[in-house]
Amino acid sequence: MRSASVIKRPIAQLLLTVLLFCGVVTNAQQNSPSSRYGWGSLVPSTPIATRGMGGIGVGYVDYDARYDFKYQYPHSQTVNFLNPASYAKLKITSFDLGLDFESQVLSEKGQTDKYKATYANISYVQLGIPLSRKKNFAMVLGLKPVSNVSYQIQSFAREANPETGNSIDSTLTFYQGTGGSYQFFAGLGKSFGKFSFGINTGYFFGTKDFSTRKEFINDTVTYYKGNNETKINFGGIFFQPGIQFSTRLSPTMRLVLGATAQFKTDYSAHKDVIRDTYVYDANGGLIPRDTVYKELNVPGTVTFPGSYSGGFTLEKVDKWLVGFDYTTSGWDDFRIFGQKDSVASNWKIKFGGQVVPDAFGTNFWGRVAYRAGFNYGPNYFKFNNKQSMQYAVTLGFGLPVRPNRFSNQYSTINLGLEFGRNGDNNTALKENLFRLSVGFTLSDLWFVKRKYD
Repeated sequence: MRSASVIKRPIAQLLLTVLLFCGVVTNAQQNSPSSRYGWGSLVPSTPIATRGMGGIGVGYVDYDARYDFKYQYPHSQTVNFLNPASYAKLKITSFDLGLDFESQVLSEKGQTDKYKATYANISYVQLGIPLSRKKNFAMVLGLKPVSNVSYQIQSFAREANPETGNSIDSTLTFYQGTGGSYQFFAGLGKSFGKFSFGINTGYFFGTKDFSTRKEFINDTVTYYKGNNETKINFGGIFFQPGIQFSTRLSPTMRLVLGATAQFKTDYSAHKDVIRDTYVYDANGGLIPRDTVYKELNVPGTVTFPGSYSGGFTLEKVDKWLVGFDYTTSGWDDFRIFGQKDSVASNWKIKFGGQVVPDAFGTNFWGRVAYRAGFNYGPNYFKFNNKQSMQYAVTLGFGLPVRPNRFSNQYSTINLGLEFGRNGDNNTALKENLFRLSVGFTLSDLWFVKRKYD
């Protein structure tokens, strides 16, 4: 007897894990000065299964053609949201959850002190459902962060009279920002022969709260402290089409070419502008004293740039896979309420692959997918009107979980290790980052009638 069952308890357990994990994320102590620009530091935008391969994904599809139209599948399937055209090849319902654990070391040129932090984030939650296995038609629902705004900077300075140039007093300035952006998306994918087409669409939204607070350091004269704060939120519909072309070069060799696009879009936005003075309470909190200027709920637009990607994967079934991606983004077009920011257009290359020693062997370590890769390109933000370079080297592992003997449920744990660097010894700031990514893929055959031998 072989039956199909719906994942119930594992999903409930994972949702509980997500809720508990949110408490960890809330207390995270990330501090990245680069997130002050644009709409923050960009979050990795690839499934964890490919993150160990340098972050490729435009030409990647997790699919085994030998199991077409059958009510069984030999392993879990990764949902590749980077290119929605890959959805067309989903043959088994898959629930994906990705988690990131990061360690950051930030250093300033000419300074010996370093800032160190460890924090955690949810990378994505998604569910892929094949609507028609025979017609290669599938749907995906998901939620993922796109960027993160989190910085706290303090600066000491000696102020001078702008007219006479004489020294006035010492000041302490605090720069602080919070927020980020997210996408709730639904995607469809459909194949026609060797071509697959797909689209992600949904709601793209975000917030950014940034302030500059200044106070005089004086033992004899009491000054009010000044706060210059702006809060912005935006939201709107986005579209991301994708295409893949898959062909067999031999009975065991497959080439997949892919391309995706996300077009320049204006999103509706509102902002609050606050200029006031404040004092501290007994617990260190801020108490507003006098409002100098305030404008609330001012309408406007936030313009996000277009981004275009192309890539390929070359795979020998059950043995190895290599891939390459190229992405370009027009950040010169980015605007917040019509104003430019210290950002610039950029590009990135990604290269990586994986090896599986013995895909259907009895030894567990022979069935593991071993992955490696790298990516390289300029940052999209500028310090002192200069773009710094960023790079990362990656390792990864796909660990298959032994399925229940009388079940159509398959699970895989994907691990990604990434060491990256933003800037170098010649830039004003240098950021070293170590990221551990953990992905859980739970796959099951849904909507299949039970069969009895």
